[in-house]
Amino acid sequence: MTEGSTPGAQAAAHLQAAALEVIAAVRALLDAAEEVVRDPSRVAAAASSMAGRARAGGDGDEDEGVQRIPVS
Repeated sequence: MTEGSTPGAQAAAHLQAAALEVIAAVRALLDAAEEVVRDPSRVAAAASSMAGRARAGGDGDEDEGVQRIPVS
């Protein structure tokens, strides 16, 4: 966009950039969906692992979380 471009031209450029981002996002989603269709066992294993971590009450991080500090 140049200094002399009109608001309409700027809007069109922003819409074009947004459309390209949406296309890229949908492409990534379709790639992930294709992996699920081709090899559902990989997704099942990942889901099982995440469910196990959730049942264990953590995200697998060794950090103890929030530390509460009393303020007087």
